[in-house]
Amino acid sequence: MTRTATRIARLAMVGSVTLLTAMPALAATPADQPIQGWSAMQGTDTATLLRDVQSLSVSEQASEDQPYCASDAEIAKTLEHDFNEMPVHAEQVDGTELWGSDQLGTWTLVAARQDQTSCIIASGIGFDDDTNAQNYYDVAGL
Repeated sequence: MTRTATRIARLAMVGSVTLLTAMPALAATPADQPIQGWSAMQGTDTATLLRDVQSLSVSEQASEDQPYCASDAEIAKTLEHDFNEMPVHAEQVDGTELWGSDQLGTWTLVAARQDQTSCIIASGIGFDDDTNAQNYYDVAGL
């Protein structure tokens, strides 16, 4: 390789490593991202899902489109592993629990059921741990 080609190859390598190192920061949601949210079931508002949550099947037994329902441990494992979300210590609304990730900027509302299972009833983006939790409930319609 010529001296110029070697130099270009080294610069490309440094640039690639720098970009890969910066990817997590670039992927994070900006702090000024507006809060947006969606019901876990298209065509059904979050308040209706919350009202009907006790009658939903666990997802592996569901025969139709419905929110994700599973054991409390499975819901927690999924939110922590897949979205880096953790429970937000805030006043719960109607037995729901808010989960959020400052790193990814995502949030999820989980409704507990009487049988040690829970259902995800809403989720969204724009999470910031410094924002009042009630704002996420308001966007979800609760």
